[in-house]
Amino acid sequence: MSEYYYLVATLPMLRKDMSDYMSHSEFLAICKGKVSERDYKMLENATLSGTGTSNGTFMKDFTHFRSMVEKELAAQRANKLKLKDARYENKGDKESRITERIRKAVSEDNPLEGEKIILGLYWDYLEEHIGNGHYFDLTFLLGYSLRLQILSRLSLFDLDKGNAEFERLFGNLRTQIFQ
Repeated sequence: MSEYYYLVATLPMLRKDMSDYMSHSEFLAICKGKVSERDYKMLENATLSGTGTSNGTFMKDFTHFRSMVEKELAAQRANKLKLKDARYENKGDKESRITERIRKAVSEDNPLEGEKIILGLYWDYLEEHIGNGHYFDLTFLLGYSLRLQILSRLSLFDLDKGNAEFERLFGNLRTQIFQ
């Protein structure tokens, strides 16, 4: 396992209440050339949604955790809607911390607040697993990447930033359409 002492030491600390942080693409640009090609590919593929490949123990563990959250979320949403179909039952692994946080998220009147609770659950998982001896290695960088993605998602819940992001995306789309 490679150690990235200098790279990690140059990264600013992240907190979940931050509003000013580097973008995920800026993070990848900083990492390019400073990590091995294999590690860089893993950083590129590390996503909150799990659409990338899950090489390595840490990403497999995070993907499993995310899957537990999603299954519990589906089960509790179905229960709230009084849907009794077996396909909504959570037959997978369960953890009480997930069950409790999801219950709180599902009971929120404001869906954005519920989403913040779920993103907070992911953040706490990353903080817990990165803090266990992973200070200068790929696991730290993967966790950093995922936390930047959480911050980016949370920033979209800010009306001004959300509108700016919408305008940026819509502007890109408009440019592509009219070319």
